[in-house]
Parts: sequence; C-alpha cells; structure tokens
Amino acid sequence: MKFKLFVISIMILVLLFFIAAIFPFCKPQPETIIKTVYITRDTCDTDSDFINAIGHIETLNTDSLIGDSGRAYGRYQMHAVCVKGSGLEDLLNYQHKDMFDSVKAERVFWAAMGVHCYTYAQKYGKYPNYLELARMWNGGPNGHKKQSTLNYLKKFEQCQRKN
Repeated sequence: MKFKLFVISIMILVLLFFIAAIFPFCKPQPETIIKTVYITRDTCDTDSDFINAIGHIETLNTDSLIGDSGRAYGRYQMHAVCVKGSGLEDLLNYQHKDMFDSVKAERVFWAAMGVHCYTYAQKYGKYPNYLELARMWNGGPNGHKKQSTLNYLKKFEQCQRKN
C-alpha cells in the first residue's frame, strides 16, 4: 500500500512538472513599459560648451570662489544639497568642501544634470534642452518654469553668442 502511494505521488509530481514545462503561458509575464524619449541638440555644440558657459556665468570659471552668503562653493557655485542630491556624497564620499576641486565639481555637476534630465524626461517624455537645463541649474529641478531664472537664461544666451 505504501509503495502504491509513493508511485502515485511520484506520478503526480512528474505530471505537474510536465504541465509546467508544456504550458509556460500559464505563468504571469512581467509587464514591459517602453517610453520614447526624443533627444535633440540645440544651442550648444557640445556638452563642454554647456558646462563652460555655466562656469563662466557663475564664477568666470574660477575654482576658489565662495558665494551665496557662504553657501555656494567653487566654479559652479555648488550648494551642499546639490552634492547630496547628485548621489556622489554616498557613492564617492564627496563633501561640499570638495567642490573647490574642479574635477570633483564637474562630476557632481553632471550627476545633478543627469538627475534633472531623468526627472524631466519622466514628466514630459523628452529630455530638456540646454536652455532649460541652464535654468534648472539656477533654479532647481523646476527652474525651467520659474520667472526668477529668466535673467540667468539671458546670461547663458549671451555666453553662447560669444562662443
């Protein structure tokens, strides 16, 4: 009797395995979401034109300056929240005082721009152009919509015309 139960249980397991192998469509399939994001070039010929323009507006590309009542450091006038928000504080142990180092500051700058680009693309289905990014640099993630960043935008456009 025990042997018959053993054989029956083995047969049931083999049958279940066989059914699972033959009917994989019974398993729920993961959902794939594809979002199209369009990329276009605009006012700057290269990314280095963009970052050079930002550095010029902020400090005339001088690494040693402190601004905004002592809260903004270095060439790109980085605030501590920018270093933290870039993710490089945790990833590479960068600190606000490291923004006087042009190499580290540039890494934080591009990481922050990447965060802004990703957030913008998720919201609008396209990446921001350089003009919008310049306003975001000046006014934060929603800087491209703020009236207060229009003066910065004019400076950025003047800088582009010179180059």
